[in-house]
Amino acid sequence: MPRPQSRPALDTHEAVEAQAAQMRLGGRHIAPVLWRGEAAWLKLAVPQPPAWRYQLLAGAARSLGQPAMQAVRPHGGSLGLRIEARRIRALGAARLRTPVILDEDDEWLLLSDLGQLTLESLIRHTNAAEQMQWWQRGADYILQAHHADQYLSQAFARNFVWCDEAGLGALDFEDDALSAMPLADAQVRDWLPYLFSTAIYFEDRLPVLCSALDERIQQEAPAVRSGLATALRRTAWLRAARWLPARMQHTDVRKTRCFGDFAHLTTQRLPRT
Repeated sequence: MPRPQSRPALDTHEAVEAQAAQMRLGGRHIAPVLWRGEAAWLKLAVPQPPAWRYQLLAGAARSLGQPAMQAVRPHGGSLGLRIEARRIRALGAARLRTPVILDEDDEWLLLSDLGQLTLESLIRHTNAAEQMQWWQRGADYILQAHHADQYLSQAFARNFVWCDEAGLGALDFEDDALSAMPLADAQVRDWLPYLFSTAIYFEDRLPVLCSALDERIQQEAPAVRSGLATALRRTAWLRAARWLPARMQHTDVRKTRCFGDFAHLTTQRLPRT
């Protein structure tokens, strides 16, 4: 992440507009800035991604009978920014830590900085005991959102950010899962990327992670518990990624395999419906 002194200093709406124009010329859609002396991020509208890839993923999710697993196509342009702003405000109203919207326009959002340490980095680079403590913080954030009838949509560990003074926060709300599925499915969908992105760091002690999930999932609504159980049963086959050639065993494949192993172990622990 750039050092604070490398961030352009902005203090008016017009200054933000000028910085946004420079970013467009340079082909950038997000950049660190200083807003009235405080670290912030300037995020520009981006083109909407092609529909076909999301239609393909949605079809695959339907074929598996798992609407919670479908990818939700993010909107581009000003509509995408308005969706993100709406989701940030809804989560903030539920007392969840998210970026604060410092200023906004049709083509950009100016967001407060949550911190420099991602939850994934913290889980990855610490000892076994502290790994579980960090994992529990992320799981508790998800539960807090769900207990407030909210959802996150992109709950990968990399999208949780820690600050010693303020605690854990979340970012990246460019799509709205509720536009494509009921609330219970949107909440199941939060658990899947979180588990996918963290299981690899518990590769040698997945039963411990199973127990931690079991404890947390008991606090969920019945529809979320049963939906997650079904989703894990239908994705346990991903453990077959272990049979891919060694040259293909890069990080994403290892994450897929570990998630499959975790799903397989969890199958007998979560309720059947």
